Amino acid sequence: MKKYKDYNLEDFLFDEKFQQWVRSGSPEQVSFWRNLTAAYPDKKAELEQAQAVIQSWQNQPASLSEHELNQEINRVMQSTEPVLEQPLSGPAYGLGWWKAAAAIILLVGVSWGIWQQQSAPAAYSYEKLTEASAVPLREIVNSKASVLPVTLPDGSRITLSENSRISYSTQFDQEASREVFLTGEAFFEVTKNPKKPFLVYANGLITRVVGTSFTVRSAGANVSVRVRSGQVAVYRMQEADPKARNAEQLLLTPNQQATFSEKENRLTRSVVENPVLLQKELQPAVFHFDNTPISDVFGLLEKTYGLPIVYDKTVLKNCYLTVPLSNEPFFTKLDIVCRTIGATYQVYDTQIVIAGQGCD
Repeated sequence: MKKYKDYNLEDFLFDEKFQQWVRSGSPEQVSFWRNLTAAYPDKKAELEQAQAVIQSWQNQPASLSEHELNQEINRVMQSTEPVLEQPLSGPAYGLGWWKAAAAIILLVGVSWGIWQQQSAPAAYSYEKLTEASAVPLREIVNSKASVLPVTLPDGSRITLSENSRISYSTQFDQEASREVFLTGEAFFEVTKNPKKPFLVYANGLITRVVGTSFTVRSAGANVSVRVRSGQVAVYRMQEADPKARNAEQLLLTPNQQATFSEKENRLTRSVVENPVLLQKELQPAVFHFDNTPISDVFGLLEKTYGLPIVYDKTVLKNCYLTVPLSNEPFFTKLDIVCRTIGATYQVYDTQIVIAGQGCD
C-alpha cells in the first residue's frame, strides 16, 4: 500500500489493480481501497476523480474505433502541446483504446480546469478587490529577487516579499480606516492609531490591528497570518458585517498563526512553526537550569515565548531540571526538557500540553 502515498490522478488511472476494482467492485477490492483512503486521506480526491474517469470511459459507445480515438487524441494533444513534455506518437500510442479514452477525458478535464482558473478568479481575489475599490489606489509591485521596504503615509512599514503586490488608497492618511490589499507575502509593522484600525485584505481573509507586527502570506487559495508582536483579529471577508465578525473572528497573540482555506472556507488557529523570543535582549544564560523546579522552567518558557503551557502540577511537582540551554529553537528546548523528566508534549490549538508520570 505504501507505493500509493505518492500517487497522482494519472497514476490511479493507469494502475491495473485500480481499474479492476472500478470494473468489478469485488468486496475484497472495496476493502483494500477503503483502507487506502483511510491511510492516505489526501489521496481521496484523486482516487474518486480517477474512478469517475474510468466509469466515464465505460459509458463510451462501443462502436468508437481506435482510428477515431487516435484522431481525437491528436486534436487534444495539439491543443495542449505546449504543456506536454513528451507528446505521444505512433498509430496507437502504445496504449489500449481504453487508455486512450481515459487520456482524452483527463486532458479535456485538465484544460477545462485551467480555463476556469484563468477566466473565473475567486470572489475575493486581489484583482477583484482592487478593481471594486471605491477610491483611487496606489499599487506597489516587487518584481525584484529581494524584499522591498515600503513606508506608508502613516509611518507603518511593510517588507514586501518578491513577486508580491500591495495597493492602498492615494488618500491613505485621510481615510477612516487604513486599508491595504495584498497578494503574495509581506511583513507589517503597524504604527499605533486606535482611532484608525489597520486592515489587510488577502484572498478572502481580513486581518485587523491597531498597532503590532505580523506577516501575511497569500498563496493560491490559502492565507496565513503569523503574529510577531501585539494582537490581531482575523475573520473572513464574507463575514465583514460587525455582528458576524464578533461571532467568528479569531484573536491571535505573538507566536500564534491563523490559516484560512478559501476553497474549504475554513479558518484555523495554531502555534507558528518556529516561535521566537518576545524579548530579543534575553541572554542565553537565562535558560541555564541548575536543579530548577519544573514549574519554574515551564513558567519561564511560557513567559519568554508567550505560549501557554498546560500540565498537572501535582504529578510533576517533584521534577527538577539541571541542563544548560541557550539559543536552541523553542521546540528543541521543549523536547530536551520533556525528555529529561520523562514527559511528552502535544500542541493543541495554541496550547502546549505536557504529559508525564512524575519524578521520584
